[in-house]
Amino acid sequence: MARWAKAVMVTLAVLVGLAGVGFGSAVLYAHHFEAEVGRDDILGQASALPTITEPPEYVIVNGPSRLPLTSAAGENFLILGVDTRATWTQGQSRSDTIMLVHVDAARDHASIVSIPRDSYVYIPPVPGRWSGGKTKINAAYAWGGAPLVVQVVGHLTGLPIDHVVRVDFAAIRKITDIVGGVDVTIRKAVTDGRTGYRFHAGVNHLDGKRAEIYVRQRYGLAQGDFDRVKRQQQYLHALGDKVLSMGVLTNPLRLSSLLSEMAKSLVVDDGLDLTATARELSGLQTEDLDFTTIPSTGFVHSAAGTANRLDTAGCRALFLALRTDTMTDYFRTHRSYQALTGA
Repeated sequence: MARWAKAVMVTLAVLVGLAGVGFGSAVLYAHHFEAEVGRDDILGQASALPTITEPPEYVIVNGPSRLPLTSAAGENFLILGVDTRATWTQGQSRSDTIMLVHVDAARDHASIVSIPRDSYVYIPPVPGRWSGGKTKINAAYAWGGAPLVVQVVGHLTGLPIDHVVRVDFAAIRKITDIVGGVDVTIRKAVTDGRTGYRFHAGVNHLDGKRAEIYVRQRYGLAQGDFDRVKRQQQYLHALGDKVLSMGVLTNPLRLSSLLSEMAKSLVVDDGLDLTATARELSGLQTEDLDFTTIPSTGFVHSAAGTANRLDTAGCRALFLALRTDTMTDYFRTHRSYQALTGA
């Protein structure tokens, strides 16, 4: 397996609990990892929410798949990167990283689909907070936490969400510093308007603080939130690559320590069996991993500010491929993004 593919899988193991770390090693450490990861009945709370009656805009209900709205083959993991600063209330928190990981029924292909935080989608009414309608998707976490995000993403894509992983942005600092920082390559110099930190063109070495700035920046980037998504995917690759370069997978003490630190920043749904999932996904190969972002076309001005207008035809094609478990066919005709260079 190529180095980058291992890196991606290591990182998915850390943030999602998918294939564990180092495949075979995953099963050995899964029980220890599982004991320290936070648990919450996210899916149960999501199912208890009032049913969304708004017709789905991006889901083909009576198309060639002949699938009911919530049917799908394979398994779907929702990753939420959440900014929950110590002084913030639930209403101030946002989910600035939303990734849908679809693992096919054969367990031999994984598709990682990023949903930009400014995607203009339908969010149902939230008593006392929101009357219902279209707005930026990252508001869903502020108004209803992870359960509402599960419901909104399910309505958007027509997919059932089988498992949820929530990771605090603070984890980026801690994890990056544990591995001694990561290296990312940037096409041209850019300054982060929020912090004033300047990234230079070429290779940048990021410690924990700079890594957090890097994955959160969007102002000053040519494509805004879309470039931030690319940076987040690039960071995942760089982190996994650094973990491998340290020899963590062959050092039981270091691996155990790293997993413990990572676990402290994770909360997963009650039904996620990390050991079983690690064992099931241990055979994924280089060509079996693909990244993409939900299709968008331009912008729309909303009460919440400029948002990303989704491409109806593009989204329908992507979501249909996910529901029919035909993502390998989808990527033969659509570009698969590999996060190797940042904006």
